[in-house]
Amino acid sequence: MNAWSNIEVSSRDAEISGINRLEEALGKYPEHVLQIRELITRFEVCHFKYQQHFKNIKDSIRDLQPYTDPGQIGQNHIQQGENAWKNDKTGRSFMGQQYLWALHIWLIDNSFNKSSDLYNEELGREVTTWLGDKNPEKERLVKLLIARLTWNWKSLEELSQQSMEELSQHREKAGLEYQICRMDICHFAFPVHLINILQGIGRMSPVTEFEGCGTYNKSIRKYIGTEFSELHKWLISKYVATYDEHNDDELIRIWLYSCLAKTMKEQVGLTDPVPLPADN
Repeated sequence: MNAWSNIEVSSRDAEISGINRLEEALGKYPEHVLQIRELITRFEVCHFKYQQHFKNIKDSIRDLQPYTDPGQIGQNHIQQGENAWKNDKTGRSFMGQQYLWALHIWLIDNSFNKSSDLYNEELGREVTTWLGDKNPEKERLVKLLIARLTWNWKSLEELSQQSMEELSQHREKAGLEYQICRMDICHFAFPVHLINILQGIGRMSPVTEFEGCGTYNKSIRKYIGTEFSELHKWLISKYVATYDEHNDDELIRIWLYSCLAKTMKEQVGLTDPVPLPADN
């Protein structure tokens, strides 16, 4: 996994280069530190539990012990199969699975077993109404949506008419396809954003007020902005003293907090720079 895969920046970004030099100066570091770095890579402000995730990361950096096993993230997501929801206490996976069942039925997927008493017939009728009559392009888009919701990247690539990079670069022209590729049940606006997409597929037109992966609202931006300011002050305080005077643990914390601050900044479009040592 690319350590910076959850933000969109140029490989020549000056702050990324500076933070990477902080990492290089550390040399080797323990596995548990690598796990904390992975937690930062997995952080998304659009996640409905972003505040809890942010707290876990800050606590992990403070104690230099991961509060969450990054390898266990997503174990209850519908990508893990139609029984994954059984261990999910939030109810999101079960709701997401209901939409998947309904989408499969609309496609008349013979591999789908409709015998489950858990299937929501009313939701199924709503999905059918939103999608409307079938045509080849609608069927492709629904299959693309199923692939995205289940994290089936191979099928997503096969069904997409453009690469993910092209979709990101030409969002307006890509329309529905780009929006579908930004769907997930863990988004703060689920299921509303998914319903909007289903209605968009039915109309064969993009959603006008799109909310999907990578988006945020005013409340999220305010929270992240406040927390970024606190990290900014902490990092500045560390550079008042000579950088080389810090012990190894503190140098690791400086690097990790810098990674977190850069991630926060890019995900909500903050403009303040991430503090770096003067000689970096």
